Amino acid sequence: MISDVHHVGIAVSDLAAALRFYSEALGLPVVKEGDAPARGARVALVAVGGSYLELVQPITDGSPFAHHIAERGEGLHHVALRTEDVDALVASLREWDVPLEDERPREGFTGRLSFLAPEAMDGALLEIVQPPPELSGENAPAGAITRIDHVVLRLPDVEEACRRMLYYFGVETKRTFERGETRFSFLRPGDVVLELIGPSTPADAGLGTGPEEAPEEPRLGSIAGLAFECVGIDGLAAELKAKGCPVGEPHPALQGGRIVSVHADGACGVPVAFIDFTDSPR
Repeated sequence: MISDVHHVGIAVSDLAAALRFYSEALGLPVVKEGDAPARGARVALVAVGGSYLELVQPITDGSPFAHHIAERGEGLHHVALRTEDVDALVASLREWDVPLEDERPREGFTGRLSFLAPEAMDGALLEIVQPPPELSGENAPAGAITRIDHVVLRLPDVEEACRRMLYYFGVETKRTFERGETRFSFLRPGDVVLELIGPSTPADAGLGTGPEEAPEEPRLGSIAGLAFECVGIDGLAAELKAKGCPVGEPHPALQGGRIVSVHADGACGVPVAFIDFTDSPR
């Protein structure tokens, strides 16, 4: 039902400033620009590997992206999962009583799409999209940044989120482990990995630890991080520093290879990492 992550949506206050980082500094091509009147937004689509970044600037006070920025600030807004038949998938989700923001698919900036309601994934916003051929990611651009490696979702109950991903979309969990009081699960619907992070038990999410304790409101989930695969990480880090980006120093990554991060302040509120797996088993 789902073949990959099609794009990652980023809510920004200034589209021109966002393009200076995501397109000019990172060398990623803009493949589409325009307005989305139904969403009160101006949008630019940037290609990275076989997927995209959707940079969205609200231009009306009623835009859902304006509400997101007012509540959470600039940053990651949604993950869009690619399907070849959005109408059939949405019909199935309706039958299964999955909460939907769009009860019927509609034409959008990236194709025929439907948003799930936030409660479908405990606050982390998911979209499903059937893109047109020109936005299928088949002509991946060449450059230092080769693809989106993974997207991080922070959730109050990782085990339940994995169950929903399987039930909603047929996406299986590939690996799960715990480190301290944190659970990590990894799902791979296609080329891009979804990394789900949360407390090892729902009680740690503020759900109460015993019958004598009144349960608190669970904290909302979010799209929390974005990592790109790259080649030539030292050159990339040096180039970003020369352009004034707040980038750290490359160092060994837990998953193998070497990693370097750009502070969220320099990436429109997005915690961004770059991973180079050259000469390292993935």
